[in-house]
Amino acid sequence: MNWYKKQLKIAISRTLYHGTSINNYDSIKSIGLVPDTGDFVNDSYAGEYEAAGVEFDPTPIIFAADKENLRSAVNAMEYAVGKILGKGFHGVTSDDVRRYGMLVIIKKGEEYMEHRPEEETGPWGDWQGETDNQYPAVEPGDYFSEDAQSSDIILTGNKLVNFLKQQGLWQEDNIDNLRNDLLTMAIRYHIKESPEQKNKIIQEVTQKVNALDDEGVKNNYKLYSDKISELR
Repeated sequence: MNWYKKQLKIAISRTLYHGTSINNYDSIKSIGLVPDTGDFVNDSYAGEYEAAGVEFDPTPIIFAADKENLRSAVNAMEYAVGKILGKGFHGVTSDDVRRYGMLVIIKKGEEYMEHRPEEETGPWGDWQGETDNQYPAVEPGDYFSEDAQSSDIILTGNKLVNFLKQQGLWQEDNIDNLRNDLLTMAIRYHIKESPEQKNKIIQEVTQKVNALDDEGVKNNYKLYSDKISELR
């Protein structure tokens, strides 16, 4: 491939995405993505191999996805966040993602990483038949590399959640509705106790409710639901 063709290929290469947790921020910011056999691969595949009496020794690699398969990178991020918090995969909330989630964007990453085809031939798929033991967790459509990769953009916090919403891959939890309902109930309850301090109560309760994390909203929602029921 001559220089011009190589530069053209790089120019049209797809941007890739890698999902992980904020725990890896300092390392990735400093030296980029490093091949590894992470918790997701170990937790998902090691037991199956051990049960079959086969040594589980996959090649350390970096996983990534293009925008069409961005959901797989988001799933990896959710798993990593859940691992930190001791939550199941579907228990991760928007607030958890804001606090602990991270999405690494690799511009033109397609040029530097290998790609497993979406469609494979043969009864079991030729690609998987040749590489099953080496790359047990690489699924059709995945990009992967045994080499370190640069991190061009790192998304965390609100920027991350907003990006995922724009891609149609995240919906805000019902927690926001709960927070609004909690605010209404708490103001109503405390004004009932001290109506002469209405304005002060509204200000203080609003600040406290807005400062609660998701778990705090849920716990206080139940508490004030019971309190309001007692007022009736």
